[in-house]
Amino acid sequence: MTQGVSAKAARRTQGERSAATRRALLEATIDVLIEDGYAQLTNAKVTTRAQLSRGAQVHHFPTKALLVSEAIQYLIGQVGEALFTEIGTLPNGPERTNAGLDLLWNTFRGRTFQAVLELSVAVRDPEIKGKLTVLNQVTTDIIRGAAPVLFPDRANETAFQDTLFTVVSTMSGLALSQRVAGLSEGEAAERWKRTKTDLLRLFDPASSTPSNSSPSR
Repeated sequence: MTQGVSAKAARRTQGERSAATRRALLEATIDVLIEDGYAQLTNAKVTTRAQLSRGAQVHHFPTKALLVSEAIQYLIGQVGEALFTEIGTLPNGPERTNAGLDLLWNTFRGRTFQAVLELSVAVRDPEIKGKLTVLNQVTTDIIRGAAPVLFPDRANETAFQDTLFTVVSTMSGLALSQRVAGLSEGEAAERWKRTKTDLLRLFDPASSTPSNSSPSR
């Protein structure tokens, strides 16, 4: 009996080690992808970043395409978990819309969206294209699904979906322009502050209070 229990514990430990290795490789892939871009992503960079051997990487992900496609799948699992966890911390009342917009913005400027931008150049690769399409759709669906919880006072309005489309498109374009322009954190924060003032007016002109105002462009 003791030997049987020990054998199960050993197998479980091996499984945990294998899962940790995979996770480290996927996290490293995303980091290298964001920092260096898809064209410069190599197996050597990933294994160095993950502090693992080339053999460990080949064992779990024999090709670069498989490594990247699995990293996309990994990102899909993170998107909804992160967003809905943060939703639970938002305030109720007048500040809800302001805080909800900040949460969505942090989602767009986070690792998931930055990785999507870099992966877009690899969309012709058949092993990557399908999962990238899924990631884009899942991200959109999650944001739309979260909208009634994020903005409960506006979600039942007829024009809300149009408003949400404008918000998402604006954030997507702003995140892209900030990455291309290489803005500092301070510059990005100031640009978001001005943009958010305009977005608040879409929800309710009265919500654009003096505290949310900003210098003219």
